[in-house]
Amino acid sequence: MNKLNIAYTCNVRKPDMEDPRYGEFESPSTIAAITAALERAGADVELIDVGPDIYHQLEKRKDHIDLVFNNTEGLEEQELREAIVPFFCEHLHIPYSGSSPKTFINKMDKATAKRIVAYDGVPTAKFQLMKPGDRLQSLSFPLMVKPYSEGTSIGISQKSKVHNTEELNDAVKVIHCQFNQPALVEEFLPGLEYTIGIIGNNVLPILEIDFAKIPGQPQVRDPHVKNIENPYITRLPWSDKAINFAKLAIAAHESLEVRDYNRMDFRERDGQLYFLEANVIPGLHPTEADLTTMCRYAGIEHGDMIALILHAAVQRLKPRFPNCFNGKTNVLDELSATALAKATKAGVVSHQGRVYNLLGSY
Repeated sequence: MNKLNIAYTCNVRKPDMEDPRYGEFESPSTIAAITAALERAGADVELIDVGPDIYHQLEKRKDHIDLVFNNTEGLEEQELREAIVPFFCEHLHIPYSGSSPKTFINKMDKATAKRIVAYDGVPTAKFQLMKPGDRLQSLSFPLMVKPYSEGTSIGISQKSKVHNTEELNDAVKVIHCQFNQPALVEEFLPGLEYTIGIIGNNVLPILEIDFAKIPGQPQVRDPHVKNIENPYITRLPWSDKAINFAKLAIAAHESLEVRDYNRMDFRERDGQLYFLEANVIPGLHPTEADLTTMCRYAGIEHGDMIALILHAAVQRLKPRFPNCFNGKTNVLDELSATALAKATKAGVVSHQGRVYNLLGSY
């Protein structure tokens, strides 16, 4: 049997990387688990630790790479950082998993992402971009202040919720000084937080974060909260409410033109769900990641989750790159079919003619 040749691109987290911004880089345990899952799906895997020479690393391999399994975050490039590997893959005509450069750039600019989903009817809190010295316009306190172009709760703390002009100016100044970028200031949403994941055409069980249940009763999901929250996160059963939430997530997913997989964060206010942001490269840790937890609630193990992501990418790419995949995906096809057959299901929903499965029980 012919095997897929996969280049697994990511940023490898080294022991001396203590800055919180390296929190998006991949740990050895995550890399080992993803590599094993790709090999189990019938692939030979080469790890590429993405750095300044990534274009040349891809160029010299382009003739024997069937697919780049991309999980790269970047660091210093701000809006461009998650788009770099997809952009070079496009230029070199290398198939790759995940979203296009355009989607990554739009997603990394959180203000732009909010405008895009709002155009398609997905509610989002009122906001403005601010630099030090800017005056608040028509927003009402309390407000939430965060970098406009970061991920993984980077730049967010419990002080990100501000109650007056003095606190607002201090928080905006911190964002500008630490990240050299404007602050995204939006009206604070006081309700429960929800994170909703999609793989292919499958909506995963929705996770509910009730901050009142977390020690210290935090107000926002900062890195410290993410480190301790897992025992307090629950699954939202597939009620009419959850199905409506899923429909909003699908609308946001399609508005941003996300491909293969995604995880989106929302907050509730007065019964209405509001879009916070999309995580177009969500964490894939074998036990701690939200996407992994969602899959567990649907009866899908981590290795099968990676297979489903890979399968979604291959099915999308096959018509364009048949020579890369013909005769090489039998194991992957079987694994994916078996994983979905075993997963619990709660029905289907449709959006603009496309059908999505709701995974997990009622």
